[in-house]
Amino acid sequence: MEQSEAKLLESIRLHLMKSRGLDVSGYSSTFVLRSVRKRLGRSGAKDLPDYVRLLLSSEEETTDFVSALSINVTDFFRDEGAFEALSGKVIRPVIRSKVGAGGIVRIWSAGCATGQELYTIAICLDQELRRAGSNENIIGTVTGGDLSKTALAFARKGVYSKEQVKNVPLHILTEYFVEKDGMYEVAEVLRRRVRFVNENLLDEPRSRFFDVVVCRNVLIYFSRPMHDQVVMNLHRSLRPNGYLMLGRTESLVGTPRFHYELLDAENRIFKRKE
Repeated sequence: MEQSEAKLLESIRLHLMKSRGLDVSGYSSTFVLRSVRKRLGRSGAKDLPDYVRLLLSSEEETTDFVSALSINVTDFFRDEGAFEALSGKVIRPVIRSKVGAGGIVRIWSAGCATGQELYTIAICLDQELRRAGSNENIIGTVTGGDLSKTALAFARKGVYSKEQVKNVPLHILTEYFVEKDGMYEVAEVLRRRVRFVNENLLDEPRSRFFDVVVCRNVLIYFSRPMHDQVVMNLHRSLRPNGYLMLGRTESLVGTPRFHYELLDAENRIFKRKE
């Protein structure tokens, strides 16, 4: 990276910290620059220095840039086999552990973006609760968290185009979505299971004692020190013996790996050690 780019990135970092309390030093420079160039083309700025001047002077552009930093690449049933593993190897054992005593199954979808993966997890949870039987008095909830308020607003709305639901099996689409004017709205049975929070994974987790944390294809955007910080934040949010699921290209390295037991290498499923 050129020295001039490094200075501009430092200006952006200081601006975001001062104006929003957001520390982006943990993101890789390549990722931040990609977000800058994405906004540069849409803002009308003529070059990188011109864009940084706009960013520093505009509250609206600062909001749009923070949204651009959010990792919004998501889809329903992305890597279908991964969700089969999530249902059979994670959600099912968690439910089984609560049979007899009742209780709540709490799942965190970290970096939920526009909600497709969040609702996929909610579908898996609902189906596993049905499998266990309605008389077990077990409640299931999924919390979706993301840095982008814009993405969260989209997820809360829960309305998707035909293209966006193309990977949803027909029987699932029929049961869990309502078609309206060519769009697909998530059904009430899913809405009752989900909630949303605006959060930064680099911050101390506000919610704890989750049975499962799903954080797929997010860690790849962090530098190594911040990767470790996020993984330990996820660890602190889990119950003892809780489950962590990462993306298939992600792994635990360094000190954090000693805090987890690997259960499924292909689907990157780990179990928190007590």
